[in-house]
Amino acid sequence: MRIPLLTWQPGVQTGHYLVRFLLLVILVRLVRDTSIRMMYPFLNEYAQGLGVTLATMGMLLMLRTWLVALAPLFGHRADRIGPKRILMAGFGLQGLGLLGMGLASGVWSAAAAILVLGVSDAITYPLMQAYISEQAPQRHLGRALITVEYSWAMTGIVILPIIGWLIGDMGWQTPFRVLSMFSGVAVLILALLLPRSHPNPNQQKGSFWKQIRVVARDRSALGSVLVSATIFIAAEAYFVTWGAHLARDFALTPERIGQVAAGLGVIELFGSVLASFIIDPLGKRRGVIAGVLFFLGALIALIWLERTLWTTLLGMGLVSLAVEYSIVSTIPLMAQQLPASRATVLALGAMAGAFTRSLTDPAATWLLEHGGFLAAMAYSFLALAVALGFLWRWVQERATSGGTKSSAPASY
Repeated sequence: MRIPLLTWQPGVQTGHYLVRFLLLVILVRLVRDTSIRMMYPFLNEYAQGLGVTLATMGMLLMLRTWLVALAPLFGHRADRIGPKRILMAGFGLQGLGLLGMGLASGVWSAAAAILVLGVSDAITYPLMQAYISEQAPQRHLGRALITVEYSWAMTGIVILPIIGWLIGDMGWQTPFRVLSMFSGVAVLILALLLPRSHPNPNQQKGSFWKQIRVVARDRSALGSVLVSATIFIAAEAYFVTWGAHLARDFALTPERIGQVAAGLGVIELFGSVLASFIIDPLGKRRGVIAGVLFFLGALIALIWLERTLWTTLLGMGLVSLAVEYSIVSTIPLMAQQLPASRATVLALGAMAGAFTRSLTDPAATWLLEHGGFLAAMAYSFLALAVALGFLWRWVQERATSGGTKSSAPASY
């Protein structure tokens, strides 16, 4: 008998059920990724609209990323009851925060909206990864996690040009108001079209701090978290400066910057696709090492390419490819470390990334204003060198069906 369209298989999704699940998750992720990504290339326009300096906008971004430090609290809860209901609350908060930015008239009202968005980020980023991990077959875990990351690149290709057009024609607040409505649509997709959570019976029980200690005592798991955090330093320094660099040093308009974002999005999509196909057969640790080495090479190439607009765009294309591949490859690396505490590990990764990114936003914008784009990219280079050290000395490759001897294997 044919199963109706909206009836899901119990447990792990397979075959066309898995494909449909991933497509719907990508739709939801597009809303979340747009709310993050739209902040970077148009940072100069938001600063002018609010009547603040670029450095002040960097401080607001720092406030938003700091609040992702709350992620382990939500990750611990998700390990106990499953992530779906908490995800719905997270997207509801995202809609409120975006509406607040759409109505903001000064730095304090914008800061209040940013506070709400920061709490939303603490929920949506790690718990979406945990939700995918519990639904995807373990032999394809890396591919499933990275396939959903296509949404980040798709946002650049399709949505950021629209954002640039909306800002140019209708004002800087219009995209925030529109996206707040789509956040409500994301809640409905989660509630009505996606399968319920089914927590792993072998998930670690006990207090929040007990789970944190389990992760902290495992050097490989802790190392994978630190690798993700330091790669995010390098990526954030690039994200927060490239749009302002093109606006300030090459006089590009918001519409032109949106077009550049679309081109970079195509390159990022290629990076995600490449990672999704090679990360499982190559191995998570080796895959991340390869990405960091390429990222370092792309930053070195910028020294010679940062001369004209077109060569600068070529260099940005190389960096964007390296950024996307490196970031998405760290997700399955963390997810395989301690399957019984997967949501907590991923949430700790989000928290550590929030801490490093929050320091990077004001530092990178200050370096851009006082030393130029290459000075900000030198900051990225140093962070990647630290990430490579953690990968080499601490992080182990582990089978996706288990973790260390002290962690129970996942039952699927």
